[in-house]
Amino acid sequence: MIFWPTVPTMTFGEELVINEAPIAKSANVQFLNFSARAWSHSTKDHFHDEWGFLTVDPVGNATLMTTGNNGFTTYETGTVLPNKLVLTLKDIGRISFSRDLPVEDLRRTFIRHDDRYMEQVIEMRTATHPKVGYLEHTRVVYTKLK
Repeated sequence: MIFWPTVPTMTFGEELVINEAPIAKSANVQFLNFSARAWSHSTKDHFHDEWGFLTVDPVGNATLMTTGNNGFTTYETGTVLPNKLVLTLKDIGRISFSRDLPVEDLRRTFIRHDDRYMEQVIEMRTATHPKVGYLEHTRVVYTKLK
C-alpha cells in the first residue's frame, strides 16, 4: 500500500531481489546486491526501480546504498535485530529537476515474519509532511519465490 497526504492511497506490486555480490578485493567487504521494481496493481504502470548494495558488519551494523530512476540516491545505516533490520537516512542526493517533494528523512524497516514472508515499511518526512517525525509511506509484504 502507498499512503501519503498528497497522493491517493493505492496498492502496488514490488519485486525485491537480494543476492550475494562478488567481494571487491580492494575493500574485502561482503556486499549484497539489492534491487527493487515497483508497479501499480490497477494500471500496471511502472513506478520506479531502485538498485544498490547492502552490507552488515560482524556486530550487526548495516549500510544500504541505493540509486533509483526516480532521481534519488540514498545512504542509510542501521542495526540488525532478531528478524528485523531498521535503517535510517544518513544522506540523500537528488537530481535538480525531480518533480517529487524533497525527502528530508526516511526510515526503512524490514521484518522477517517466517521463511516465506518478509515485510518492508518505509516512513518518511518531506519538505511539507509531516512537520516532525515520520509518516508511513509504503508497506509491502513479500513472498519468497525460491
